[in-house]
Amino acid sequence: MMDIADRPEIAPELRLVPHAFRRTFGRPAEGVWYAPGVLNLLGGKVKVHAKWGAIVAGDRRDDGRLELVSVNRPTERALLPSDEIPAWAAPVAGCVGGATLMCSVDLPQGSGLSAGEVLRTAVGLALRDLAGTTYEEPPAVELDLPGQRLLVVDTRVRREEPQEELPYTGSIDDLGAALTAYHRAQDPDPEQDAVVFAALAAGARGASMLVDPPGRPAVVLVDADLVPAVKRAITKAVELPPRYLTIAPAAFRTAALR
Repeated sequence: MMDIADRPEIAPELRLVPHAFRRTFGRPAEGVWYAPGVLNLLGGKVKVHAKWGAIVAGDRRDDGRLELVSVNRPTERALLPSDEIPAWAAPVAGCVGGATLMCSVDLPQGSGLSAGEVLRTAVGLALRDLAGTTYEEPPAVELDLPGQRLLVVDTRVRREEPQEELPYTGSIDDLGAALTAYHRAQDPDPEQDAVVFAALAAGARGASMLVDPPGRPAVVLVDADLVPAVKRAITKAVELPPRYLTIAPAAFRTAALR
């Protein structure tokens, strides 16, 4: 059977990680797994998938331990269970099963798309197939928002202090209004407030803070033709130039190749 890293019909980004696995361990990966990014709106009441996410490739181990290596931090390996875990692997500290996995995450933690949750999902899928563990994929929704976009704003602010949030109990019939109501019920950091107020003033349908530690990101619901103007307004209102990701809500699926 041809190594996954060499199969031309597979997307290049899915071949990259098994190629790194082969280069590191000197053997082909048994499979490759992908999980899309997760945008947790209204404190997680609504979960939306984005195309940026996590990819893991690897094979099974017979000793029941979980070995993790990062494409971006190859010297910071994790062998679980352990009391000493590198920060990038902390989200999967509770995962169990015998496997060696090479991991790649598109976005840094705290940028707004729940990088830790996404890595945990991809590792969970791999362990389900390799080690026979039980794993239930987190639910997500496909929003019907014609002509609208979700603008994820990474303020690039990182703080170790936990950010508390109150659960959202209102209606989500009007997502824009729900986002703004959710934000007003929270205790956002000044950078998140600045993003929300600037976006609303520029004509956004709604906006709110996002809880994605250690970052202080925000999300904006905006008509597609207003995205450039809203970006300009936000950039002008904050001290650090933010990083933006624009999502056209659609259905994205996890994937496994073996």
